[in-house]
Formats: sequence, C-alpha cells, structure tokens
Amino acid sequence: MKENQPTMWQSLPDAPGVYLMKASDGTPIYIGKALNLRNRVRSYFQQSGLTEYPLTAQMMRYVTEVDYIVTSTEIEALILENNLIKAHQPRYNVKLKDDKRYPFLRVTTNEPYPRIMITRKTDNDGTRYFGPFVRVRSTRQVLKQLTKFFPIRTCTLPLKETNNKYRACLDYHIGRCPAPCANKIDVQEYKKIVNKVCQFLGGKTNAVVKELRQQMQTAAKSLDFETAAKYRDMLNDVQQAITTQQSLDNVATVDEDVIGIATVFQHDLQSKLGDVACVQVLHIRDGKLLEREHYYLNDVHPDLIPTAVSAFVSQYYQNAVLVPKTIVLPMQVESVELIEKWLSEKRGNHVTLHVPRAGRLRRLQTLATKNAEVLLIQREQSVVLSSDVDPALVELQELLEINHPLRRIEAYDISNLGDRYAVGSMVVLEDGKPTSSEYRQFRIREVTGQNDYAMMQEVITRRFRRAVTGDTKFSKLPDLMLIDGGKGQLRAAQAALRPFAEAKLDPVPTQIPMIALAKRIEEIFVPGNSEPIVLREDNPTLHLIQRLRDEAHRFAITYHRKLRQKALSVSVLDAIPNIGPKRKQALLQQFGSIDAIRQASLDELLSVKGIPRNVAENIRKNL
Repeated sequence: MKENQPTMWQSLPDAPGVYLMKASDGTPIYIGKALNLRNRVRSYFQQSGLTEYPLTAQMMRYVTEVDYIVTSTEIEALILENNLIKAHQPRYNVKLKDDKRYPFLRVTTNEPYPRIMITRKTDNDGTRYFGPFVRVRSTRQVLKQLTKFFPIRTCTLPLKETNNKYRACLDYHIGRCPAPCANKIDVQEYKKIVNKVCQFLGGKTNAVVKELRQQMQTAAKSLDFETAAKYRDMLNDVQQAITTQQSLDNVATVDEDVIGIATVFQHDLQSKLGDVACVQVLHIRDGKLLEREHYYLNDVHPDLIPTAVSAFVSQYYQNAVLVPKTIVLPMQVESVELIEKWLSEKRGNHVTLHVPRAGRLRRLQTLATKNAEVLLIQREQSVVLSSDVDPALVELQELLEINHPLRRIEAYDISNLGDRYAVGSMVVLEDGKPTSSEYRQFRIREVTGQNDYAMMQEVITRRFRRAVTGDTKFSKLPDLMLIDGGKGQLRAAQAALRPFAEAKLDPVPTQIPMIALAKRIEEIFVPGNSEPIVLREDNPTLHLIQRLRDEAHRFAITYHRKLRQKALSVSVLDAIPNIGPKRKQALLQQFGSIDAIRQASLDELLSVKGIPRNVAENIRKNL
C-alpha cells in the first residue's frame, strides 16, 4: 500500500507493521516498525516531532511517499524491518556499517557420523553452528586443538551408519579421527565424541571436564590403565585450553553478551563519515571471555544513541546462532519487552536485556564501552585496529606526524650504468601490500650523463604530468612518497613537484608527504629537518621502508637489465650476415639468450626453423 502527501498518514491502518519513507525517485530513505502504523507515521508530520530531532526534519524534506506493510504482530514487524533495512540500506536508518561474514564452526549433526568444518554461512539445515569467531586464524586454531582433544572427522566422505569401505587416513594414525570411514568406531561411541565437542564449543567446559574425569577414574578402577592414561592426557589438554581464557569472575557460570557503545558527532555535514558510532560486544560463556568483536554504525546522532543500540540489537541477533541468556546494555532502549520476547522465542527460553547499575556486570559494561571509545578514537585518527593492517604503517604515520592514513605509498628509484640505459621505477604499497598492477617503469630521455638528481626529477615530473593530463594509469595519487637516496634526491623530487602546485589534483602534489632513505646507514630524511631520523635496526617501521625501497630497486634493475640484454641481442645478431628479424626471433625463442646461442652446436643451430647450414656456420664464426 502507498500513501502520498498531503495526507500520508490519515488513511493508514491502526495495526502493527512496517512503514517505508520514500524519496521522489521511489527509493526508501527510512524504514521503521510500529505497533500502530497511523499513530507512528502521524508523529513525523507534527511540528513537535520535527523540532525534537534535526535529522528527522532534514529527512522529511525529501519524503514524498509513504509505503507500508501490515503484519500480524509487532515481532513480525521487527523481523520484517530488519530484513528491509538490510535489503535497501536506507539513508536515514542506523545500519551496521561493516557487514562482515565472520567464520563459524559447523558440526553436521544431521549425518550418521558428524564432521566439523569452518563456514561463513549459516543455514537452518539441522546442523549446529558455533561462533561467530572474529578472526579466521583463531577459528582454525580452535579446530586444530579440538581434534586433539576430541577426535572427530573433518573430511567430506559420504559415510553410512555401517559398511563404510574406505581406508583410514593419516588423521586416524595420529589420533585426530577415530576412522568411522573404515568402521573403526560405531555410531553410538562416535556420538559421545560429538556431544563433547558441542558441549565444549557451547561454553559448557565444566561439564566436559567432569565427564572426562569420571571416565578416567572408571577406567582406572577397572585396571584399564592405558585407557585411563588416554583420558588423563585429554583432561590435561582440555584444562590447559580452558585456563588460557580470561576468567572474569570465579562464581559466574552464565552466558552473557556485554555491549558498549561510543559515538562521535561530525559537525561537518559534508563529512564522508557522517555521525559514527562504534559498538563493542564481549561474548562471555560459562564465566569466561571467549571472544569480542566490534561494529561501526552510521548516521547515529548523539541524541539518538538509545535508538541506535536498539537497532543494533535487532539487526545483530537476527541471524545469530546463539542468543545468550543475558544481554547487558549501556542504557535503557525502546521496545525492550518486544525485543526480549523475540529473542526468547529464538533462544527457546527467557532472555533478559539488563542495564547494570553496579557490580560485576557494570564493570564489564564499562570495559566494553571503553574498548569502543578507543576503537572509535583510533578510527577517527585513521588508525584501523585489524590483524590485516601492518602496525608499522601506523608507527610510520605517527613518526612523520601525518594526519591521514597511509593507504598508498609510492617508492622511486633510479638505475643506470654510466649514461647508458638509465631507467626509473615506481612501485606501490596499498594498505601495506605491494600492488604490482600499479608499478610503473620510466626510460630516462631528457638527462645525459650520470646525474641521479636530474634523473629523479625527470621521473617525478613525468609521473605527475601524466596525472594532470588525465592518464588513468597515473590517476591515483600517493599518501606518502619514498625516494631512494639522500638529501640530494629528496630536494630533486621536491623541485619536480613545484610546477604542479596549481594543478587541480587532490591532494595537491606539493602537499604530499615525502621522505628519502639513504643506503649507507639507513637514515630517513624528511623535508624541513636538517637532522635525519635514525631507527633501530630491529624496528619494524624501518624494515617496512627498507622492503619498499628494495622492491623499487629490484624493479628498476630488472628493467635496466632488460634494456641491456635487448641492446646486446640487437647489436650482436644484427652484425651477422643473413640474420634478419625473423631468423633473430627464431634463434632467441629457441635458445633464450645470446650466451645459449653462442654455446649451441652446429646441429642445434640447424634444428632452428629457417636456419640453413651457411647461416649456422656464420653464427658460430661470429659468436
């Protein structure tokens, strides 16, 4: 159903549902849920509703149409709202900014002999999922350790309950799988292992320890010391794994998620970040902090933080595999009873949204909020805390006092032998990783003689000249330039940028930070500083700069050698009678180099297509 101005709300039903505020092109710019659609939408068109929140007034200027969908209950409206927000990503809704697919551990309990695997998708397929895990590496480590404690298969063989006729693999021989594929274990015994795995992953570590201890004692009383020793070793491994987790409270055994939120308000309406919030979630299972993760929310005005928390909880737990008994919030939010009822249905028993005032949970909630604040401050400083980001980049940014992230670093080098075959190179590091598709090579054309300073100036000049003329191969500009050399090369590079000061480039070339790395004692020169920066030999930031400098040198010397080899090939072969372009190409394709041609026998030369005996003899004579 659709309603248009000026009476958008008057004919809406007095029923629960979802409403979609749309712009003139039909695009949803805000999606909301309501227990009573007419009353909720009407509030947007009342003056008090517009003045209370400036963002609402801004949004309503663009609303030309209201669409709505009636649901049976408010819980159905909540679920539908989440689905529509995810599908349409409306401009004025609070949304999870980072839609990452974190890995889960999946136990295929719908098979006779369940297996365990890592997956990024969760389906209602009758199997059990555990997670999400924030880091893939930690997920693999958990899987590796689990197969040590509880041997469970990780293969994809289609096993039946009986009469599996496969050969046991290496995992069986090293004790990481009981080989149901070779009928080494029956379904009931294997099921006991699977139950322990699910208990352990579900955070019920105390139950697993108790059962292992009982099995060890039973085996010992039966004088089956070999089996008792096996359970003893397994018990020790499990207890060691448990003690590596951070215990939060000796008496706490409940499952809890603790949520903290921090916000920053961007006063610049043109800011690309908008109003940003960071949400930190601490996952506590059986009294231990098992995992933590964070998300960024966009379009969060400071006056609407409770709404943002409510929106986050609704979106976050919509596809959650495990809903804990208690969810600790930083503040009271709207629709508490509705969300509790919905989450209780997902969990199968009562779920509580709790705002602690004191005690252990309050301390945990403060910890989560503090973590969110730190992450947000570092984000605003363009320092991304991620295992995929090289910390040396962060230190380099701080060392040079640069207020923007070093997403792209370009390094330049010159290679020449006398005044012949002089070349320059540009290599690129993007987000800490070499991007070979952005590498560029330059043949020095304007400088005669061996003048490294002038050659460096030529390379930089040509690079930015191509950017000014709109060449897409040079359109990306660096956040930092690294020059191979000392003060002289650095001054030459600076001089090359001055003519482009008025160019309509972003950033302006003369404002791009630049450093030089001198080879002798690895000094870092910065424009405007007479004294170099000298880092310790074991400093990761120095290693990063050295690797980039060495890569520029390698790329330059490779091009230099290529030109020398090409020139050598041309001069030697062209001097031999009856060797034209086709025969020269055939020889080089056959042998690969002049040295190989020189060492070839007469018969080997005759085997080349188009080379008769007299030409072959001339080649051997001249080479």
